[in-house]
Amino acid sequence: MKTGILSLVTGLTAAVVLAQTPAVNAKTIRAVSGFGPAHVLATTAYPKMSDKLEEFTDGKWKIRDTPSGLLSIGEMNEGLKNGVAEMGTIIMPYFAADYTESALVAELSIVGTDNRAIASAVTEYIATCDECQAEFKKNGQVYTGSDATVPYELLTTKAVHSSDDLSGMRVRTAGSVFTRFVADMGGVTVQMPSSEIFEGLSSGVLAGTYSSAADLKNARLYDVVKYVTNIHQGVFNASAFPNVGNRLWSKMDDKERHALIHAAQYAQVASIYGWRDTLEDATREGKKAGIQFIDPDPSLKAKAEQFKQDHLATVAKTLEQRGVKNAQAKVDRYIALVEKWNGLVAGVSTQDELAELRYREIWAKRDLSQYGL
Repeated sequence: MKTGILSLVTGLTAAVVLAQTPAVNAKTIRAVSGFGPAHVLATTAYPKMSDKLEEFTDGKWKIRDTPSGLLSIGEMNEGLKNGVAEMGTIIMPYFAADYTESALVAELSIVGTDNRAIASAVTEYIATCDECQAEFKKNGQVYTGSDATVPYELLTTKAVHSSDDLSGMRVRTAGSVFTRFVADMGGVTVQMPSSEIFEGLSSGVLAGTYSSAADLKNARLYDVVKYVTNIHQGVFNASAFPNVGNRLWSKMDDKERHALIHAAQYAQVASIYGWRDTLEDATREGKKAGIQFIDPDPSLKAKAEQFKQDHLATVAKTLEQRGVKNAQAKVDRYIALVEKWNGLVAGVSTQDELAELRYREIWAKRDLSQYGL
């Protein structure tokens, strides 16, 4: 009887060990999310991707993120290319010369307001753009998708209802189309890292920043911002994360590549919703702190809309001057994708639904045996 019990226990123990073996022997991807341990990429997006990758590969692959220190965001392009890290976050405007075609989306960041649709349109555009794929290949990387922030607003120390109120006001911008927009509205643009916004506003060097209202929380601006004017014009949509080093990608078979890209959609969606959740928190806490949220005068809304139309009428020429070929056709394709995804996300109610929708619509039917190579 004892022998029978011992054999049963031994058999069960062996079964447990065998069940755990894939996880114990899992191949670990060296990732650098890049924005520090408190950022949503480190706290939510990359951990979510790791969990899903383990799930989709039956424990054969997992991810270990080093949020900061190993590579800065400015070093990421070379770091991924040279194998310092195997996975990381690429901010394309930081490497404009390397991503001329892919960064087309940044010049169209004033198209749309729903970051779920915008990020998905960017992902489909770049994933199906031969010239974009050639850029990532040249830099030793494989593109898996993008996220996007919530819309930008005017965060200021003085109330802005009209363009007259903005006239002469020193406003920090993130560059590119945002700088041109604020200047067209009458502001004086200032280039400054996001890490210096608080000091700029508190010292009076700045009178405002053109950012997402979520930055009230992200940059702890509750004590220095007094007003938020809801312009709802533009998002940041020019990130590529998690980009994968070509050396890692080449070690994976087609099934593993699909698993990785499938898991990546969950990471990107976690970031998309992270921005939405942070905006809700920031708005609630901002109101408690006495910040006034302003609906701009019709004249300012009309001027913002006119800027958008003028920009879209000339953006193809701007892109052609930068080396983008057939720019107008590409602009039209991107705008059509935003419209497409506005419709697709209308019925989405959860993060998992959006992640699965993105994978199904963009990636599931693709042969990844040659993708990125």
